[in-house]
Amino acid sequence: MSERVGGLHHITLCTGSAQGDIDFFYKTLGMSLVKRTLLYDGKAPIFHLYFGNATGDPGTLTTVFPFRRTGRKARRGAGQIELCGYSIPRGALPYWRDRFARFGVRVSKISERFGQGVLRFEHPDCPLDFELIEDPADTRKPFTGAGIPAEYALRGFHNWTVLARETEDMDIFMTEGWNYRPIGTDGAFTRYVVGDGDAGHVIDLHLQPTAKAGSWFFGEGFIHHGAFKVPSLEVQEQVKLEVEGLGLTDFSDRKHRGYFQSIYVRTPSGALFEASHSIGFDVDEPADKLGLEFIVSPQFADRKDALLRQLNDPFELD
Repeated sequence: MSERVGGLHHITLCTGSAQGDIDFFYKTLGMSLVKRTLLYDGKAPIFHLYFGNATGDPGTLTTVFPFRRTGRKARRGAGQIELCGYSIPRGALPYWRDRFARFGVRVSKISERFGQGVLRFEHPDCPLDFELIEDPADTRKPFTGAGIPAEYALRGFHNWTVLARETEDMDIFMTEGWNYRPIGTDGAFTRYVVGDGDAGHVIDLHLQPTAKAGSWFFGEGFIHHGAFKVPSLEVQEQVKLEVEGLGLTDFSDRKHRGYFQSIYVRTPSGALFEASHSIGFDVDEPADKLGLEFIVSPQFADRKDALLRQLNDPFELD
């Protein structure tokens, strides 16, 4: 099978407040604010903020929907992506432990998995968990925002972890449908990779048979979906047809998201995956001024000023 599904493209979280996300991703983790726009689905305006490296390259993008203003809470559990892991250099964990202490970020666990140092930490503004994974082989350009030295800075995604009550059908999906291959287990975790298995090309399945099911609807406090790179719209269509040929027909139609085109599939684990083909972030802003303007998604184009007042979720970068 060709490696038509590539590495990790972006991950999308349902969070609390826009300011809480700015404080966490921009001010604490050192990411750039690449784009500020709105959720494309539905009629209610909800911020959609994109964080990543300076140019918003696939493999670095964490996007958020701050849902607190709706009052709707989501439930974390099986059938979701449980953890989002970022790659850092070997020996950088002590720096991040100290930085998190200064910024009020709770570190819940320091451990080793698959031979790599792992630091688990929590979003201070909503109940979401993340990990930093030491990977000396990751040579991508570091994020150096917020005064973080390059020798400690994030490089982009390392892996995502799916929480599942059963893994047999998910194994078939990962290998036959998504062209990832298993390379080993560590306790309750099974690791799947594509390509050379380097940072940003890794998915872990976490088997927890007694875990309660998590939410699938929008609401504060869970990871909504993870998107994977595909090289063209033709390959994207091929992926859909071949996965449907396995009997997994819970696929969306193609959706235009402004900066990429996407199809979504509900995997056998319950976690929502996306196959995403990039268009680019400079289609509506100059490449050297990304994230400076509020970009209104098409269904709201005639109500920009009114929407900004209606959102009532202000944030400041300073």
